[in-house]
This record gives sequence, structure tokens and C-alpha cells, in this order.
Amino acid sequence: FISFRTKYVFILLFIGAPSYQWDLQDQCPGGSCNPQLGDLMVGRAAQLSVSSTCGLDGPQNYCIIGYLQTEQKCFTCDSRLPYNRYNNPNSHRIENIITTFDPERKMKWWQSENGVHQVSIQLDLKTVFQFSHLVLTFKSFRPAAMLVERSKDFGRSWKVFRYFADDCSLHFPSVSADPAERIDDIVCDSRYSGSEPSTDGEVVLKALDPVFEIENPYAPNIQDLITLTNIRVNFTRLFTLGDTLLSRRRRNPEDKYYYSMYNMVVRGSCFCNGHAGRCTPLDGGRGDVFTQPGMVHGRCVCQHNTAGENCEHCQDFHHDSPWRPGGENAADICRRCNCHGHSDSCHFDAARFTATGGISGGVCDGCLHDRTGPQCEQCRPFLYQDPHRAQDDPHACIPCDCDPAGSQGGGLCDALSGRCVCKENVEGERCDRCKRDFFGLRQDDPAGCQACRCHSLGSVGSCDQLTGSCECDRLAVRPLCDRCVEGFWGLGHSVYQCSPCDCDIGGAQGTTCSPEDGQCLCFPNMIGRRCSDSAPGYFLPSLNYFLYEAELAVPLPGAPPPSSSSLVCKSDAVHALNPALPPCEQYFRERGFDFQVSNGRVVVVRRTRRLARRQRQGQENSIPLELGHALQIIPRQRSADQPVTWTGLGLVRVLEGAGLRFTVDNLPSSMEYQLVIRYEPEVSRTSSSSACLKLLLFVYRGGVLDWPLCLNAGGRYFVDVVFTKQSGSDSSHILVDSMGLIPRVESVQDFCSQMDLDSFRRFRCSGLADLGSEESLPEVCEGLIKSLSARIHKGAVPCGCNVIGSRGPYCSKLGGLCECKPNVIGRCCDTCAPLTFGFGSEGCQRCECDPAGSLSELCDQVRGQCACRAEVAGRRCDRCQAGFWGFPRCRPCGCNGLSEDCDPENGECLNCREHSTGPSCNRCVEGYHGDPTSGQPCQPCLCPDVWSSGRFFATSCQYEPQSLSLTCTCQQGHTGVRCDRCSPGFYGDLTLPDASCRECSCSNNIDLSDRDACDGRTGECLRCLHNTMGTHCQTCRPGYYGNALHQDCKECSCDRRGTQVTQCPLGSPCFCDPTTGQCPCRTGVMGDLCDECEDGYWNLDGASGCQTCSCDPVNSFSNVCNKVTGQCPCRPEFGGRQCDECGENHFGNPDLQCVSCDCNLEGTERPSCDPETGECICRVGVTGIFCDECAPGYDSAFPVCERCHACTALWTENVTDVHRAAQRMKTFIPRHNDDKQLASHHHRQQMLEMHSKLDSLSNMTGLSLPKLKDAIDPNVILINQSPLLNTEIDNIHLEFKKLLNSLKDKLIKDSGTEDKEQLEGTETFVKIQKLHKSFMSEEKRVRNANRAVEDSMDIRQEIKRKLSTCSSRGDLATLEKKVNGLSVVNLNQQVCGAAGLEDCSGCGGALCVLLGQRKCGGPGCEGVVPIAQKASETAETVKDQLIKLPSRLQESRNKQAAQDTKDQAKDLQNRIHSSTQSMERDKNRTRELIQRVKDYLLDDMVPPEDIEKMAKAVLNIQLPRSPDQIQSMIDDINNLVTNSTKFQDDLKNLELQAKAAQDLLQKTEDKLDDVEAKLMNQSDHLLKEIQAVKNKTEQNREIAREAQQAAESALSNATETKTLNDVMKLFEVLKQKQLNQTVSGEAADRLKNIVKEAEDVHRDVENKLRQIQESETKISTSRHDERFWASVIIGP
Repeated sequence: FISFRTKYVFILLFIGAPSYQWDLQDQCPGGSCNPQLGDLMVGRAAQLSVSSTCGLDGPQNYCIIGYLQTEQKCFTCDSRLPYNRYNNPNSHRIENIITTFDPERKMKWWQSENGVHQVSIQLDLKTVFQFSHLVLTFKSFRPAAMLVERSKDFGRSWKVFRYFADDCSLHFPSVSADPAERIDDIVCDSRYSGSEPSTDGEVVLKALDPVFEIENPYAPNIQDLITLTNIRVNFTRLFTLGDTLLSRRRRNPEDKYYYSMYNMVVRGSCFCNGHAGRCTPLDGGRGDVFTQPGMVHGRCVCQHNTAGENCEHCQDFHHDSPWRPGGENAADICRRCNCHGHSDSCHFDAARFTATGGISGGVCDGCLHDRTGPQCEQCRPFLYQDPHRAQDDPHACIPCDCDPAGSQGGGLCDALSGRCVCKENVEGERCDRCKRDFFGLRQDDPAGCQACRCHSLGSVGSCDQLTGSCECDRLAVRPLCDRCVEGFWGLGHSVYQCSPCDCDIGGAQGTTCSPEDGQCLCFPNMIGRRCSDSAPGYFLPSLNYFLYEAELAVPLPGAPPPSSSSLVCKSDAVHALNPALPPCEQYFRERGFDFQVSNGRVVVVRRTRRLARRQRQGQENSIPLELGHALQIIPRQRSADQPVTWTGLGLVRVLEGAGLRFTVDNLPSSMEYQLVIRYEPEVSRTSSSSACLKLLLFVYRGGVLDWPLCLNAGGRYFVDVVFTKQSGSDSSHILVDSMGLIPRVESVQDFCSQMDLDSFRRFRCSGLADLGSEESLPEVCEGLIKSLSARIHKGAVPCGCNVIGSRGPYCSKLGGLCECKPNVIGRCCDTCAPLTFGFGSEGCQRCECDPAGSLSELCDQVRGQCACRAEVAGRRCDRCQAGFWGFPRCRPCGCNGLSEDCDPENGECLNCREHSTGPSCNRCVEGYHGDPTSGQPCQPCLCPDVWSSGRFFATSCQYEPQSLSLTCTCQQGHTGVRCDRCSPGFYGDLTLPDASCRECSCSNNIDLSDRDACDGRTGECLRCLHNTMGTHCQTCRPGYYGNALHQDCKECSCDRRGTQVTQCPLGSPCFCDPTTGQCPCRTGVMGDLCDECEDGYWNLDGASGCQTCSCDPVNSFSNVCNKVTGQCPCRPEFGGRQCDECGENHFGNPDLQCVSCDCNLEGTERPSCDPETGECICRVGVTGIFCDECAPGYDSAFPVCERCHACTALWTENVTDVHRAAQRMKTFIPRHNDDKQLASHHHRQQMLEMHSKLDSLSNMTGLSLPKLKDAIDPNVILINQSPLLNTEIDNIHLEFKKLLNSLKDKLIKDSGTEDKEQLEGTETFVKIQKLHKSFMSEEKRVRNANRAVEDSMDIRQEIKRKLSTCSSRGDLATLEKKVNGLSVVNLNQQVCGAAGLEDCSGCGGALCVLLGQRKCGGPGCEGVVPIAQKASETAETVKDQLIKLPSRLQESRNKQAAQDTKDQAKDLQNRIHSSTQSMERDKNRTRELIQRVKDYLLDDMVPPEDIEKMAKAVLNIQLPRSPDQIQSMIDDINNLVTNSTKFQDDLKNLELQAKAAQDLLQKTEDKLDDVEAKLMNQSDHLLKEIQAVKNKTEQNREIAREAQQAAESALSNATETKTLNDVMKLFEVLKQKQLNQTVSGEAADRLKNIVKEAEDVHRDVENKLRQIQESETKISTSRHDERFWASVIIGP
């Protein structure tokens, strides 16, 4: 049954209840109802299919497992006809598994074919059924692995129910074997796949595991588990006992492994979603269709207003509530629709059901009587419900009365009340007028009326409902009141009403602005909404913008000369007191320079005639800098502690009566200007000492003209200003700075109001009193000045900042002052400040004149040159002139007349002449001697030669006047009186020019005191120290490493076990890398010292270093083994060092599968079981199949199993023999079934008595041992019971013999009178004896076969290693057939020209021996050997003829004319041509031979992998000559001979063919030797085949020897160098006579073709050899398998 534990419903279904015709109303009393469960298999035999059934195509034998069952072990399956108990009992079709209640139901079953693992059983249902559980009852072992699948779409897609396997990780590694965590988890179950029971085992699958609590049985995942249309059971692996993993027996072990199943039960019911209590057939119960009793039908008899095969939807007109599976409240499922009598059809709407809160979801279809709505409860549009009629009245809907222009839908009204539904902007009972602030009622307007578009800020009140016209505010105009009047802006573009434009009176061109954004119309370069700001890069000039510097003015003509009273001081005093003209004036004038003002800068220029003339011509137009003139420029210096009260370069001193003319030509506007003169007074005061002193009072003043000047724009004006002294003033002068023109604001028309003018005057905005910077102007002044400036200049003015002197293109908005670089001045930053120079990109540099050496702080503004004192030089006047030193007190240099230059700091002489040196040129230079201070000149030293000769090796020399001798002080590395030898540690050939002694480059690794440490001439290092070597001792000695340059050579510490043997000589350290110390490791060794095996290697102590792990790639996790023991990381159930054996407690074939021995490890030795048979190896004192119990003679407390008393062993030994004998006798007494009674009751009674006595004998061990153990008393004196026991045992033996003889006598006596069954018992006994004897013999053979098995295992390992890279195993039978078909006939045919096996009279063969010599070849034979012999003979003949040819030619030259000689040469050519044709025929035969070899080797049965490997092996074989050598030889031959000498090329071809044949035969011989050696080790059943192959091998070897000898002979004859040279010399004469003939390249082409064909032959033969080797390997595998199988099947 199925029980759903849920909060919704409880379902309890019973199986097998009879079907009654219940009342349909009683089956579903308002809740859920479900049909009864049944077996879905019943009645569906035609819908049941299986992929494998035994005996479908004919009788098929199969066997059973077990030796204790009936005597018959093999049977026949014939399923061609259905099962019939009497006529066809051996039919095992799939329909046999359908459960019946027949008493003999186990007489039939389904069975698969033998040895087939993949078998599937499928049941196809014609509709959806509800599945409960599946039960499979097996006759055979249950499958080792299987899975159950289901389908819900009639087999188009499948889902797995569950996996079953005894080892889930092996068969289904990707499926979890853990218990399911959720009810729909797919897991692997191992409970139903064990070996027990061997029959009647069951596999049970429940759709819903009862472990899980089910909240909702109709949840999608639950329904997915229990509903299906098809179910399929897939068996994937047979359960075997391991013998199928071993080799072949006499009988196929797979005959007893198959699937057989008694029955299969699929419990379920028709699926009705809880809305039906019974089901009917899908075909409606036709009379011609037979319905089997107990069959579960698939069509539901639906209740609860549902319909469908599975009650999966509602009945027609029952859609007011949704369909759902049956539950507690079935009355709320599929309710009837309510359409008020206006429709008879409806459908379910989920959205309506949700919107109504689950009350109603039915929507009526096709409402009648002008009705609409989900339940036809509303009238159609333009109609409404008559309140005086019922809702179901067909005439209850009447028309609406609404204005079509103002109501929605052209006249819609409320369907219930009839009230008109007005458009959005319409009102009224009939929707016939616009709302307030709307106008223009129209039917085509979706809103009915348009909104009034009057601007909310510009209009007053609403608009007219008919025309929509607006009433505007006083500052708004236009029909919609959406624009301001002129002079205002902002309406419609801001949140404010109309705002005044307020355009700047100076920056804007008018007072109007844009009505949208209020932008005024600006003058050029003015920006901002009001046009009140200048654009970037532009500025508004201030009122004192029109400024004219006095130093740039022109002197008025007729200026009076300066009076004597005005110059009361001396010039030097004037110079001292005049800050403008420094004392350097006289300095520059004396040196031909004049001062000049250029572009506002004072520059010093060199005086020339042209310049003097220009100065005289322009003296009247410029103001001079020097004194003595009525006008003089006074430059001013800027300092941080003084305010700047002037502009420009400085001021102009004006004497009384003098005047200045200013030129004005840059006025932009015609208006009135106020003229201002800026000046400073210069006051002179005289002290009591009558010293003249002029005090400059820097008091800024300005004189303003009393009346304004009216000046026009663009005009040129000259303003003359004459200065006169007032009466009563002192005799001071006036310093004029500049003249300025300030615009009068009153003269600008329509500029500002009277109030602005009052403010302008009140705040003194004009700047007439204070003409300083504009920073101090009040805010009101700044705005008025900006506006006035913009009006005057009609916009903003470009900044004009100098790109070099300014920091950027921008300037101040008012005044236009640019940001200047350091020390740069001017509005435009275009002039260097005073005391600076070098106007450039970095600004101006300070003069920085040295006060100790200069006459003034001023410098030239272009070059920066300061005015220097005498004997001082430099731009800054900061050093002495040449020839002087000791600044600032410069003194002449003292160099003894040998130099004019000295160090400016300490006076040391420089560049001394006449080989002198020293601070005052007071000694001789190196290589010279003398005394310059005493006038003795410097003479050269001879050490050994003069200094300039290139052979001077001293630092100095001393001359002794008394002895007149010269002593040299040698340089480093030189020695000797004249320094003409090299010191120890130095080398050089001093006899050569420009030679010197250089230090030996020995990397500091020699003893410098040792004269022989290095070669004195070449510098080669001879005695290297510190374990170094090399010509420069630059490397470490062999066996040492490190940095020889740092004396750091250390001995190599290589581990000799892992280092290459050749790099570790005895008696010396191993050689390592001289730099890093890395030792040269053997293969598989790593580490700097080669002291560790690499991953994949082990056993560093081995003879050849680390060995490869060689881990089995399948049975191990990786190829990285233990580097000490070599143990590979084996997978479970595998063991051995290489994981190529079965692991501990496992046995079997590791290449296929290792089976667990299941031995108790506490009772076994190590290894625990036999790796081949799986027999447990018990330790002493333990016995049992699994070594899990104590042996007789030992205590039964396992696993201790202590040895019992000594007497127990004696008892056990004898009793055990009796026990075994009794057990053996029991097997001789037949047991019969109840239906087979013995003919003689008396004899039967005797046998039973005998059987009972034997049972008592067999139980002696079990009965006697405990008694004996209990009888032993350690306190009692022991008595030897052996004689008594021996007597008892002898009596038992005598009794046993009597019983045996009596049994035999009775069987013989009664053999004539007994029935056939008694005779069969005797025959059975004899048969048992024979089988026992055969068994013992086979056991002995198995014991003797251990060594053969071990050899077989070794061969298997070797074959496994060779086949590790092979993916194709091929067909063993085919390969054996091909090996058996190998014959030397074809090889004899190719080598000698005939088969040569039986008839040796022809061409002979490998086994033909005549007169003690082997025969191969002969006349008419076409083998390789006769062809080679024939070619050799032809070569000898041609050689003899060529030897005789010179003498014949000489005779022909003396006796006959040239024509005769030509005829003889032609005859010789014909003979050679004939020989060439013969060789050509031989070559054709060879080509045919190659083709036959190709056809023989290119067999379809050869795997492509073998062909690829064989091709690689052939390509690695070296041909006799490289292609380049062959081509070179062909070219030489072509140059020597012409078309008449083709035989030489053919000779070469023969040489290559012979060499290739030799290599081929050698390869064949080697391979056949290997085949012979390996085939000799095969099993006995292959001895005949091996002997045949051995004979063939011997024949091939002899043929190979013969062919090799013939090939060597031909090769020797064809490649003799001396003969070839003779031939070349003999043909020189012919070459001279054949110059007119053309040389053909045909021989070269033929040679290339032959080489290619030889390579192809070589490749094909190598392929065939590889195929033979593969056959040999697989034969070896077959032999091993048979040995292994025999050892297992015959074993104990």
C-alpha cells in the first residue's frame, strides 16, 4: 500500500481487493478518492519487451553453479515458441515473469543469453499510471549492477529512478552511494546486489521512500516520481565468481552467467488525480477485446465535475473554480459557471479568480441579449440595465442618452445607472460643456476640450470657452500672454514674471535684450547677460590708460642750455649722488661705448662712425642720458622697501625753460579729456661744509589742466609742455614722469544718470587726486569705470601679454595688467626690471655684479655685462684677467718666464713650456731632468729611450753631475737600471714599439713574487692558485666551482650515486658546473648535488642511479612512487611495488579485475591469500576457508588460538584421518529422493545403518576433543595413553575396512538382481574413483606448473609494457593464422628465384645443399642473388674490355685512320648499351619484386597503428649514402662519361640495391631470431607451430647469409675505388671524341627512382616485421592466459 502522510489528505490503498460495482456517489463522499492498486504487468504481455532472451534463434545451452545440487549441471533453452508446461517447458520468454498464482509458477521464468551484460526490460503503458513499487525476483544471482528508469512522455525521454550495484564506486562512480537526503535524490543502493542468496533474491524499488514525510502528495516533484507511461529495468553487469576474469577453460565459464528472473511485479494504479474510485479500459470495453482478470485499466471514471483520461481537467461549463487534485474539500473543485441564462459556455480565468479573492474564476463565452461581462451580468456599451427588469430578463438593457461629443466612446453611460461617462475635460449631466480653464468642445478630441494655453504669469483669469483667448498682464503681450514687452524678459523661461533687461550702459549696444534668456547685444569682446564683463584674454582699460612717458617724449626745439648755477657740484659728486648715472659711465665711454634708450630700456652700444652720425642727426629728437643737457633721463631702480611712484624706465630731469613734446595718436573716441602731468620735485641743499648735496624727495605730484581738451578719435595731436620756475622757489629741478589724458564722464552722452554722476564725483572715481592702482577704487567706481571704458573703447581691448615675459595670455579685467615672470615689468610684461637682464622665457636674470670687482650694480640689459675695475674680468666682474691671480687683489703670475697663465685662485702656473712643470714652472716634467729656476734647461731621460719614443718606462730620473750618470725611477711593472725589463707578475715584449709591461691578468690567483707564475712575454698564467685554471686563472679547476675572480673555488660535493659516471673519475672530485656547482645528474636524478630522485624515479642506491617507478597507469593514482622503496600509490584492491598485482586480501588478473579474498586478516599470514586462486593462507593454529577459526589442537578462542596439550595433537591426528575416511565413505552411499526407492528394503536399511555409523565416526573429533580437554588434570600424574589410542584407532581402521569390503561384496552380489538404479550406483562409484584419480593427477600437474606460471607472469609483464602504448589489440585468431601462414617460399622466390623447399634442382633455396655448398640462384633465375651475380659478371667483363681498350686504341691510332677508331668505339658503345639493357631488365625485375613485397605487406588486416610505428622505425634506418653524396657522385660521373657510359650509373644503382638488400636481410634475420627465441618458450600445445616457425627461421637465416655474401661480393666489385679510377682514366680518350654528344640526366633520374623504391621496400618490410612482432606478443599473451586458466581450474 501507499500511505501519504500529509496535512491535506491520507490515502490508504489495499492490494488485490476484488472489483465491485460500487455506487459512484459513495466512492467519493466529498474528499479524495483513488482506484485500487494492482500489478500493471497483468494483461500487458504484448507491451512487455526485452533486449535479450535465450533460445530465440534456436536451442542454446546454459549451465548452473553449485556442486551440491542435482547431478545435471547444464541445460537447454529453446524460446522459439511460448512456454508450455508439457510441450515446451524450456521456453524462457519475457512474458513468463508476469506474476500468476499457479502452484508450479517457478517452473517457468525468463532468462537472457549467456554472458550478455547489457540487458534491458521495458514495459510500455498506453497512458499515465501511478507507480507504487517494483519487485524483481531472480532465479539466478542478482545483477552486480543495474538501474531502473521511468518515462512520462511515452519513451521519448527517460529519468533514472535508482542505481543498484554491489560496488557503486566501481560501476557508477558519478552517483552518490550515501543515503538519500531528499525524497527525489538519485542514489546508488548496494543492498540488493550481493551474492546471497544465489536464487530467489529480490530487488525492491519504492517510488516514495517511507523514511521521508510527504507534505503535499501532489507537489510536482512527488508527482514526477509516482507517474509514468513507461518503465525500464537496465541490467549492466552480471554477477560472476571471478572465473570469467581468468583464461579459457575447456568449457566457456560465461555459459553459467546470465540473467534469469521468476517474476516482475510493477505495482500501481490508474492515475486519476484523486477524482475517481475506479477505472475502465482505454478502448471503452469493446466486445472483441479480451480483458484479463486482475488487469489495471487506464481510463478513470471521474467525479467532482472533472473529465479526461486521468481526470486532469474540469467538465464543460464547470470552470468557476480551478481544477486541482482531489483533497479534503472536493466540493470546491470545478464549480458550475453562472451566466444568468445568457450563455451556455464558459472558461476559467486565473487572473479573475485571483482578483475576486478566489470567489469566482469562470468567464462566460458568447453572451446573448446585448450582455457582456465575466458572468454576462452587464449590458453592452451604449446600453444600461433597466432598473424595473430582472437581471436574467432578455430585454433588460435599454439605450443611453449622452452627448456624443463630450461623453466617452461617443455616448457611453454607466451600465447600471445610465449616468453618462464624460470625457476628462467635459462636465454636465449629458456631458455637453467644457470645464473651467478649458475650451473648444469637439467629438474627435479624446479629452473633449482643450486646456487654456494662457501663460499663468502673464495672464489674468481664465480663457474664453469658445475661442480660448486670454487676458494679459500689463507687462505681457501676444494672444497667449507668453511674451514680455520690449525691455523685459523671462516670461515662459523662468519662474518669475517679466524682469527688466538691465543691459550694461557701456558694454551693451542698446537697452533691449532677448525676451527668452535676457541676453543683451554686446560690444565686441564683451560677455555676460548684461555685457558687463570682458571676454577671456581681453580687459577694460582704466581711466589713466592713455599715458605718455616723458622719457619717450621729444625735446622742444630751442631749449636753453643749462646755467652754471644749476650745476654747482663737480661731476664726480654728481656721479656719486645721481642714482641714475652710475660711476660706470666713464668706464664704458672710455672703452668706446655709449648709453642708449631703446624701447624703454637702457642699453650699452659700441660707438661707431655711423652710430655717431646718427646720434648727431637724432640728437635733437631724443633725450640724452648724460649730464650737461636741459633734459636728461633719470632711470629708476625698483626695490622692495620703496613704493613705485613712477611708470616706465624712470623720469626726465627738466631744467627751467625746457619743454617736452608729447605725441597723441591713439584715442578711440571723440570726447573731452582732462590733461594731467605727473612729476616729482628734486630739491638741492648745501651743507655747512659747502659740499654739494642733492636730496631727491620722492613725493608724487600731479598737475591738472584747468580746462578739458576736446580731442577727436583717430586724430594726431602734439602736446608741448614748457616748464618755468615760479618766483620765490628754490633752485631745485623737476623730474617729469609722464603725461596722461583722462576721459571726462560728463562728456559721454546718455551714459548715466545724475545720481551716478554725483556718486562718481563724490567717490573721486576719476582718480585725478590719487593716480595709484585701481585696487583701492570703491565698488561703485569700478562698475562705472568699466562701463565708461567699454563705451569709450567700444568693447574690451586685447590683453596683448608678451608670450615670453608673461605667465599666460590672460590679464586683469580692469587695467589689463599681465602676470609677469620674475624680474619682468610693464603692463604687457615686455621689459626687464632695472638691475636685471636677458629678457627670455624664464624672465630676466639679476645682474648680480660683484661689488668687489665692479664699479656699479647696473649691467647691460641685453648681455648682462657689469662695469669692471682694472685687471678684473668676467660678466659679473668676479675674476682676474688672464695673467693675474688673487681676486679681488689681482697680482701678476710668477712663472719664471715659462708661462703667461696661472691658476686664478692660488697662482700656480699653467701650461709651462720647455718641458717644465711645478707651481712656478720650477722643475722638469716626467722623463726630463734639469733646473729651470737656475736657467738650466730640461733634458730628456733615457729609460731606456726618450719619453716621446714610446719606450719610456720611468716616472723620473736623477742626474748625478759628479758621476755623470743617470738613474731611472721605473714605472710599476718595470725593473732594471734603465727600466728595460718586466717585474715578476708582469709581462710584455719591450723590444716592440709602444710596448710596456702589463700586469698578468690572472684574476689575483697567482703569487706575484713568483717570476714563473706567468709567462713574461705572453702573460699566460702558469701557476694558478686557489684551485683555478685557465690562461687568466679565470675559471675553477674541474671538480671545483664558484667565482674564480674572488678566489672562491669550492670542491664539488656531488653524490656519486646520482652523478654521471663519466663525470666522477676515481681519486678526484666529481665534475660539476664551474659557476653554479650543479652536478651532472643521471637520468631521473635531480638536485644541485644529484642526491635525490625525480618524481617518477626511485632507488638512488641502484647500480645505474634512479630507476623509473613504472607504476601501472591504470591501477595506480600516479607515476610518482616512494623514492626509497619504489612503492607506487596503488588504487584499492591493487598492490605490488608497481601496482601490477592484486593487493592484499585480493586475487585475480590485475589487468581485468581483482576480487576480494575476504580473508580474516587476524588469522592469515602475509600475503593473506593466494594471488591467483584467492585461497586464504592461514597462520599456524588457524583454519577455515576465511582463516577465521582455530585449527584442531588449538584453543577455540579466536584469534588467540593457543596450542592445546600435547596429547590432544596425537588424538586429533588419528581421529582426523578417521573423520576424513568417514566423509569419503558417505559420498559412496547414494541418497535418493522420495520418489526413487531402493528395490531391496533390507539393503537400504543396511546402508542407512552404515551411513549412521559413518556419521558417528565423522563426529568423533567434535565429541572427543572437549571430553579430552575436560579430562586433563594438571595435578594428576600423566600416563602415556598412546598405546591405548593406537589400539582404538587400529580397531576403527579394521572396522572401516570390514564395512567397506562388506559394502563392495553386497554391491557385487546384488548387481544381477538389483534394478538399474543399483547398477547405476556402482557405476557411479567407479566413476567417482576415476574422477578422484584424475583429480589427483591434475592436482599434481598444477603443483608442477608453478614455475611455468611464474614464467608466464614475467612474460605477461614484459608484453604488458610493450603493449602499453598500443590501443588496438586485434584479433588473436587472425594473427595466429597469419603466423601459421608465414613461409619462406616467397622469400626464397625473391632471393634465389624459386621456392626451394622440395625441388632444389632449379634455382635452389635456403635449405638446398649440393656437394657441401648451399645452392641459391642459377641460369634463368630471377632472384636477388642471381641478378647480383649476373651484374657482377657483367661488371667483370666490362672491366676486362676496358683494360684492353687503350692498347687497341693505340694500335688503331698507328695503323688505321680516325674513322676506324670511331667504328671501334661505336662497337664498344653498342656492347655497353647491350649490357645497360640487361641491367635495365634486371632493374625492372627488381621493381616487380618491390611491387610484390608491397602487395604482400599492405594487407588489410594490418592495423594502421602498426603501420605508423613501422614507418617510423624504417625512417630511422640509415641508407648506404646520403642524398647529397649520391647526387655529387652522379654529377662527377656525368662529367666523365656521356651517353655511351651509362653502365657506370647502373653499377652505382646495383651497389645501392645490394646494400639495401643486405640491410633488409640483416633486419629480417634479427627479427626472425627474436621470433624464434620467444616462440621457443611457448606452451606445449604450440610446440608443433613453434617447430615449423623454427624451420622457417633457419631457412630464412641461410637465405640471408647467401644473399649477404652475394651482395658483399657484388658491392666489392662495384665499389672498388682503384677500378673506378682506371675506368675514368680509360674513358678520358672517349670523352675527347664524344664532346659533340649531349650529356643526358636520365641516369640521375633513374638512380633517384631506384633509391626511392629501395626506401619503399625497406619501409614495407619493416612494417611486416612489426606485424610479426605483434603476432608474437599476442601469442605469448595467449599462452600465458591458457597456463593461468589451467592452474586455476585444476587447483584444489
